[in-house]
Amino acid sequence: MKLLIAFVLSVLLNMGAQAMAQEIEYQFGVRWSVNGLASSVDMQNIMLDFKGVPSEQNMMLPATEYIRNGRNEVQFYAWPVPSAVPFESHHELRLSLEYWEPGQNPNIEAKTAFEVVLRPGQDNPAPEVVKVDDNAPLRVVADAIQWDADYFRLEVPFTNRQPMPTWCWEEGDVLKDNDTTRDSLTREYRRLHALFAAGDNEALLDAASTRTEELALASGTPEAYVRDRFSYTMYFDNPDLYQLNPFPDEPMTLNLGADNRVAWLTTEGVQVPIRFNHVQENDVSSRVRPYFIRRDGQWEICR
Repeated sequence: MKLLIAFVLSVLLNMGAQAMAQEIEYQFGVRWSVNGLASSVDMQNIMLDFKGVPSEQNMMLPATEYIRNGRNEVQFYAWPVPSAVPFESHHELRLSLEYWEPGQNPNIEAKTAFEVVLRPGQDNPAPEVVKVDDNAPLRVVADAIQWDADYFRLEVPFTNRQPMPTWCWEEGDVLKDNDTTRDSLTREYRRLHALFAAGDNEALLDAASTRTEELALASGTPEAYVRDRFSYTMYFDNPDLYQLNPFPDEPMTLNLGADNRVAWLTTEGVQVPIRFNHVQENDVSSRVRPYFIRRDGQWEICR
């Protein structure tokens, strides 16, 4: 009898494993375009991209590691420069969520789950859902889309019905927006800055091991490959081209995202505490932009 039960359990487990192996799991990306506007794209209030000058662009970034089970949200900011100038009638914001199978080329094989368009220069502008793929694992929550004209922010909520891992940005402690949190995180930034000053590439990559693990999982690539992509040796090996900026003396701004579980610091505007100035280019720098959670009493690089 015990042997029969063991055999049945083995068959069931094997069938379950085969079913899971046959499931199609998708990777995700966010695509946006503007015409002559500055822009910024956040997911779960974590900044993915920032362009502070007017541009003509159509970009997509992988975003699997920013999407959780259930409800999610993209925040798409777009504004004229200077911001006091009104939008023009031809200005247009387009935002879409894309999905593709692992191994496919997202640049040419990604499918559009949904697309939202806003023309902020028109009278009484309202977001419009112009495309929906009913078979996509991501579903836009159309009646909850909002355009906040005061903050130039298009908020696009959506739901994900594909099972996902629990990401680090979901698991961090809920942080308080106060000087204590800011000062504690400043000390961690200062520690990392010292590692950059020492050129300790291995220690910096070790500090971001959680990020490496999760990006490897999200992209379906080996951890060694992801770790190598984040290597900082380019800066350390070329001191005639890159110069580490001194650590800021003034108190910085604490930023919180992902339901106050993710934190990062900025100086003026969206400038960052750790950056390499380009020696041969005026006012150009490469920014190191880590996002942190606090877990088990320790700061941890999550993204």
